[in-house]
Amino acid sequence: IYAYIFENIGSVQLEALLLSLLSIVVLVLVKELNEKFQRNIKVVLPIDLVLIIATSVACYYADMEYVYGLEVVGHIPEGLPSPKTPPMNILPEVVTEAFGVALVGYVASLALAQGSAKKFKYTVDDNQEFLAHGLSNVIPSFFFCIPSAAAMGRTALLYSTGAKTQV
Repeated sequence: IYAYIFENIGSVQLEALLLSLLSIVVLVLVKELNEKFQRNIKVVLPIDLVLIIATSVACYYADMEYVYGLEVVGHIPEGLPSPKTPPMNILPEVVTEAFGVALVGYVASLALAQGSAKKFKYTVDDNQEFLAHGLSNVIPSFFFCIPSAAAMGRTALLYSTGAKTQV
């Protein structure tokens, strides 16, 4: 990994790197301030959302796509696409990988659900979790969405800001 980083260090866009580093500094600083003054403030500042909006506005007005050559998302179509059945002709090629992704996603989601249940003293029905996880991935497949699963980093971040699960 380190060799790859040093071999390709010349291809790093300095502007993107600086914007990323500045964003990380702001996120860490505000998180620390939120934790330090948690008793004094009633509402936690959603710095993630504020930072996304601020950097988007800054990139737009600084015309970073053309001036600095940074890649931007571009036009995002409105609304939901029309549902389509996934192509079944590729199923034999992807079935083993898809099963692995589904299994790992379900196990990670179940582990986090059980961890939350233990932390907040409630129970988790494994069968209900399996049904919910399956439906939350089958239905979006008709809209060509990526598979969903719980994320430990996101869960840890939510716990650190005081979020709680629904009981």
